[in-house]
Amino acid sequence: MMTAKEICRVVEENRQECIDCLVELLQTPSTTTQEVEISKVFSRRIEQAGIPVTIHAISPEHPNVFGEWFGSQPGKRFIFNGHMDAFPPVEGDSGLYGPFSGKVADGYIYGRGAADMKGGDAAALMAVTLLKRMGFDPKGSVLLSFMCDEEIGGRYGAKWLAPQGLLDGDFGICMEPSDGRVLAGHSGILRLWFTYTAPAAHACRHHPTKNALEKCVLAINALMQYRENVVKQYPADPWYGGPSLSITTLHAGEATNVHAAQGRFSVDYRMVPGQTHQAVLAQLCQVLDGLASEDPEMTYTYEIISDRPVLDVDENSPIIKACCEAYQEVTGKQAVVARRHGGSDAATIAAYNGIPMPNWGAANDTVEPTSPNEKIAVEDYLQSIAYYMLTVVKMMQ
Repeated sequence: MMTAKEICRVVEENRQECIDCLVELLQTPSTTTQEVEISKVFSRRIEQAGIPVTIHAISPEHPNVFGEWFGSQPGKRFIFNGHMDAFPPVEGDSGLYGPFSGKVADGYIYGRGAADMKGGDAAALMAVTLLKRMGFDPKGSVLLSFMCDEEIGGRYGAKWLAPQGLLDGDFGICMEPSDGRVLAGHSGILRLWFTYTAPAAHACRHHPTKNALEKCVLAINALMQYRENVVKQYPADPWYGGPSLSITTLHAGEATNVHAAQGRFSVDYRMVPGQTHQAVLAQLCQVLDGLASEDPEMTYTYEIISDRPVLDVDENSPIIKACCEAYQEVTGKQAVVARRHGGSDAATIAAYNGIPMPNWGAANDTVEPTSPNEKIAVEDYLQSIAYYMLTVVKMMQ
């Protein structure tokens, strides 16, 4: 079997190629719904590795890139799953080098998506490229799968692909940032828009009833009260604490002298194991229905933006054990298995086919994804290529 020492040597010998791969991805902007150009970069690099590429897309604007490497013997299917989209640049702060610089400086690689999750994507892509170049012959196949629109729930990515069986496999890794920890689980997510409307009216006088902005404020206050009285009292989970409810955006009105005829706000609810999307939705609607029962003007509509399931991988599963062993052999440090609040396409995939797929990536997973100076440490990135390679070897020989 290939050893960690051999693999680390090969990664170091190809150090510049590995860095160049990530730099190119970072220099190709790919905010959500703008993934066409980045899909071309992934496709070209996979093909350069000698692996055929297939694009699965509900429309040309929503590409999902697949490259499957088949060994000479039948066997199991290992899936690397990542997303191509990244958060938009931080409004009003372009960072030290600009959001799409791909700048290598002070031991880091900078750019939008460096942490979440082009660093993980590039590491998986280079891991497969280098293993193939070394002559490794997987028993079965290794699938590189890069999704669109993960940051807004994966409607055109994993949620569209998984029901078709295109992401069926035996085990895998979702390369989300995890600070090097092997994440066996994360909380579920329910995100919604709530919309209120009101008759149009000039602001020279008070609105005859309530304008849409006023309705939104009343609804938000009621949900905040619900959070204080109910959510905080939910039994604490040892990994996640309790559930959380956040009001994240509010949009209402078109002009300063006209009452808002429409207003909407978004809710981001992070669930803990044992909660269901249906139950959480019912609780939120019960709060707002209470307002409407007192005042018929307070009727509303809602739209589900994202309903990510909880991810729960058996910590004694072979893939978790292989990840931990590979991490320790490559880095010389004890692996940490953890769980956290968050969300990933791995949970969507597992909900359809039960595949054990931990989240595992080198980058910091708390500060970096939303920082204007998003970055990944060069050495951490290179180590992640090596431990991804070694995990494949352990699982596919």
